Amino acid sequence: MDSLQDILGQKDFLPSDEIESLKDYVKRRYNSSSSVRLQRDALILSVPSSGLAATLQLDRDNIAASCNLTKKLVIRTGR
Repeated sequence: MDSLQDILGQKDFLPSDEIESLKDYVKRRYNSSSSVRLQRDALILSVPSSGLAATLQLDRDNIAASCNLTKKLVIRTGR
């Protein structure tokens, strides 16, 4: 049986390229901060305003194509 140290030693804790590209997209295109977290098979994108969240909802297909997303994108308001 593997010890916890062996299991965690093999795990990659770096953020995925999808997370970084999604944050960069929002910063570059909308000049706004955002936070992204991975939850099972979805990327949760949180932005500070509801207006920005609505705009991102309309731009969802372009975001997925531009950032090469393979997971479902969920857009939320708040931190």
